[in-house]
Amino acid sequence: MGGDNSRAVLVLTERPDDYSRDLGRLGLKPHFANKVSGLLDRLQEVPACGFVLEVDRVMHAHRVERDHLLKLVGSFPLLRTMRKGEESALSYLDDPSCFAANVKGFSPRRVRSHARVPVRLNALLALEDDLALANGYRTNLLDLSASGGFVYSTHDFAGHELLRVRILELSDPTPIVAHIRWRKPWGAAHVLPGLGLLFVDMRPGQLDELVTRFIAPPEDDILLKTVS
Repeated sequence: MGGDNSRAVLVLTERPDDYSRDLGRLGLKPHFANKVSGLLDRLQEVPACGFVLEVDRVMHAHRVERDHLLKLVGSFPLLRTMRKGEESALSYLDDPSCFAANVKGFSPRRVRSHARVPVRLNALLALEDDLALANGYRTNLLDLSASGGFVYSTHDFAGHELLRVRILELSDPTPIVAHIRWRKPWGAAHVLPGLGLLFVDMRPGQLDELVTRFIAPPEDDILLKTVS
């Protein structure tokens, strides 16, 4: 594994320049994201050794994403920061040197950004420009997370990257725009054909219902309680 990855840390901030010098001086390689969702996505790509979190940004994140992030950080070295005053000056809530020492002794790892649960939901799939799903394909959603899921399909929608998905069990059946992340073609031995979807445009009420009805309920905000 490369030297950079062995000391990689994921940083939640809108102002990367405030961190680059300090973290570089500590021998760390920062990877930045300005939203919790982006930070969780980076964790699938980067074998990380720790998190640097601006607490106020965590507090203002969507509840589902915030709760999942707080579950993840418990198993990683953590450096908490906060913005203070009219100029939003950066303040460290933990000792950066202690954090760096923990990072350097931590085995880097990737983590799935959202836990998936098995489901069997009825759905309609259609091309992005089929707003009314007039030519929708009947199918089933077979696993689910707060960010997407796996849908059974023998049609791979070649040449298309965005689809509309209507989940019939939702109270709000408005079609959700989804990006095709990967395809499992029909015909491979012992492989169920289908599409791995990333939800890119859904209503907050739909997300809340997916979580409360089909995904395990969130745990308490342990991280935030320690700094409240």
